[in-house]
Amino acid sequence: MSKMVELDKIKLGFNGNLLFDGLSLKVPEGGRLLIKGDSGAGKTSILRLILGLVHPQEGKVIIDGNVLDRNNIWTKRSVMAYVSQDLSLGQSRVIEFIGEVFSYRQNRHLSLNMEVATDLADLFGLGPSIFEASLDDISGGELQRVAIITSLLLKRKIYLLDEITSALDDKMKEIVAGHFLNMNATIVIVSHDRVWQEQGIPIIEL
Repeated sequence: MSKMVELDKIKLGFNGNLLFDGLSLKVPEGGRLLIKGDSGAGKTSILRLILGLVHPQEGKVIIDGNVLDRNNIWTKRSVMAYVSQDLSLGQSRVIEFIGEVFSYRQNRHLSLNMEVATDLADLFGLGPSIFEASLDDISGGELQRVAIITSLLLKRKIYLLDEITSALDDKMKEIVAGHFLNMNATIVIVSHDRVWQEQGIPIIEL
């Protein structure tokens, strides 16, 4: 099975603080990986390395068999979706936000399927009225689910999930985790939530 995401002997630090020295990991196509660790251990930095938002001092980031570099970074990002707990989605209506995401250059070839969007809203306990709501009027948990729905509508090959269930109740955590883990996609998860740890997927602890 091919390796969809690979970090090879990564060295990374910020402001004299060394996060990783010789970090390697591999996630096969369609595989899952859960990353755990204390605050400041570098969990989010791993996701940012995969996205090419930060660059290692040493080592290689390999996506779908190709070393990530400035020549292919946008092509590689176009197969990824990054969903974060730190959400600042603006003040527009939800449907306008989703439409804006679909207007980005790497997404213009995609069509927004509102039937699928409505089904996802129902699945995640929001209902169709969420699309007309203003982003600054909905709760943190609702914002998280809007971001999750938007990412799912993009149908990416790789999902990078950064504490995406942190603001959800236990039942909704199970629904969200179950949906992602049943997908045909490569998924890298950063989370402290037990719902992910109970799935029997590989775990690395920083």
